[in-house]
Amino acid sequence: MSFENLSTHEGDPTAKGSGNAATDKFKGESVKSDTSKERANAIYTDLLAAIAEVAHKHQVTYDEYRVLKNWMIQVGEYGEWPLWLDVFVEHEIEEINYNRNDYTGTKGSIEGPYYVPNAPELPWKTEMPMREQDKAADSLIFKGQVTDVEGKGLGGATVELWHADEEGLYAQFAPGIPEWNLRGTIRTNENGEFE
Repeated sequence: MSFENLSTHEGDPTAKGSGNAATDKFKGESVKSDTSKERANAIYTDLLAAIAEVAHKHQVTYDEYRVLKNWMIQVGEYGEWPLWLDVFVEHEIEEINYNRNDYTGTKGSIEGPYYVPNAPELPWKTEMPMREQDKAADSLIFKGQVTDVEGKGLGGATVELWHADEEGLYAQFAPGIPEWNLRGTIRTNENGEFE
């Protein structure tokens, strides 16, 4: 998939435009699962039952239902479903996956809807690519060490960083922002450190 058209989303850089760009990106990805029809049916049935349980537990009124329905429509129109699902659901899926596989070490972190692969590689100690106006903002220092489960630094590990600008907008998801602004793939030093 090409990401070049995402940074030229029509209109001003807005949360709605950024959300729609994230939705367009997700819709362009090939998504499939080997889940059986029976398993999918069981999951969807339980999801609907959980929603019904919440409605009964809180004795939801028609006015409250209509407000929820309107909010859900707005989330969709603003292209915010990928962000909403990543923030409120994917963290749970990540934890389930971690526990299912008996992993050790740090739990995974979700990519979220604004991740873009293949950001330029940067040295272990670096300044993220940014516009002059971004340099005028307060600096954030991302510093850490990648280790194995015994605490030994892992040299040559990759750490992918991406960050919104001061207005909360991400490169490749809002117009007028350089393609790799505040994005990079950092290669750790021999001790697994990055800064």
